[in-house]
Amino acid sequence: MSNPYLEWLDENQEVQRLEIVDKIFIGRSCKGIDRQKRILVCNAQVSRDHAVISRRAKSLKIKDMSKNGTWVNGIRLAAGASSDLADEDVISVGGVSIKVSALSGDTVTQEKAILTDGTMVTPTEVVVTNVVADVREFSTFSQAHASADVYALMKEIFDAFSSIVFDCKGTIKDYAGDAVYAFWDHHVEPMRQRAVLACQAAIQQTLAINEIRTTLSGKNSATANLEMGWGITTGKVTLSHYGSRAADLALVGDCTNLAFRLSGIANKDLSDKIIICSQTADLVRNDFALQDLGTIPIKGRKGKEHVFALNPA
Repeated sequence: MSNPYLEWLDENQEVQRLEIVDKIFIGRSCKGIDRQKRILVCNAQVSRDHAVISRRAKSLKIKDMSKNGTWVNGIRLAAGASSDLADEDVISVGGVSIKVSALSGDTVTQEKAILTDGTMVTPTEVVVTNVVADVREFSTFSQAHASADVYALMKEIFDAFSSIVFDCKGTIKDYAGDAVYAFWDHHVEPMRQRAVLACQAAIQQTLAINEIRTTLSGKNSATANLEMGWGITTGKVTLSHYGSRAADLALVGDCTNLAFRLSGIANKDLSDKIIICSQTADLVRNDFALQDLGTIPIKGRKGKEHVFALNPA
């Protein structure tokens, strides 16, 4: 039976291949791992143990363990998350592209110089589109229902929304109690395309809420009063880390704060469920029906913001 393998170009631009028997580790050192089970990438932004690919029967799965991120087909994995791999998928780590192939190939091992210093977590300024989905009046909502019912409902929401974000090529950043925060990194594809995907994700999430209400109707008392709002913004953020855990990814920027603010007023102070900033509106106005809501004051911010409603129709 043939084994799948990974294929990449080394620093001399020579093709390297490594069969996947059970696990392959990718990182800067992968200390203690056999040479035939590791791919070393000499880049200070690559973690010592950056990612691991596991094989079970005919399925392959990659798990991110890094601080600076792992990409599959141009989509950043959520920190610490796993994703299935398919034939022809491309994994990007520290500037190295590693292709997955289901065909058998000659096993080639590769020994590279090992860096022993800590991973260099370099703050990077990138343009992103943020989507924040927020439960209306969550504190009051939690008071009125049993914790088990609230948990069960939020788990349904998180699972459904995560799947939608992944299908739309986005990355889940946080499950913040009553909110789901995802982002689309614009350096991978044209800005308009990523913003459109983000808006499509928000629209699909509004539809998913209706399906969740129907599924849990009569089974979970928390479902009846569930209302949510969405905020979408586009702008520059500094992407880096706080703390020592790989999961402590931080996106710091005004557009991130604004996304949370917009999600807080959507379907509440404003009747529309999805509120987007003017930068996002400029990118997607030819793809969606937008309603100009004018410039409005937003609590906690100076001045006014020009906002639009994104209509699902």
